[in-house]
Amino acid sequence: MKNTAVTWVADRLKRLPRRHRIAHLQALIGLQPVGCGRRDELSELLHEEIADASIE
Repeated sequence: MKNTAVTWVADRLKRLPRRHRIAHLQALIGLQPVGCGRRDELSELLHEEIADASIE
């Protein structure tokens, strides 16, 4: 189950163009300490965005 904060971030990022979403997720991941659960969830969102971008 996803953290509510991460879900909130994902919902807010949906308003942005895909390249901006990817950039923001990369920046947010860099702010989180290694091994943090939130970092893992943000990384998962980033991978989903990148996968969706390659399909289009």
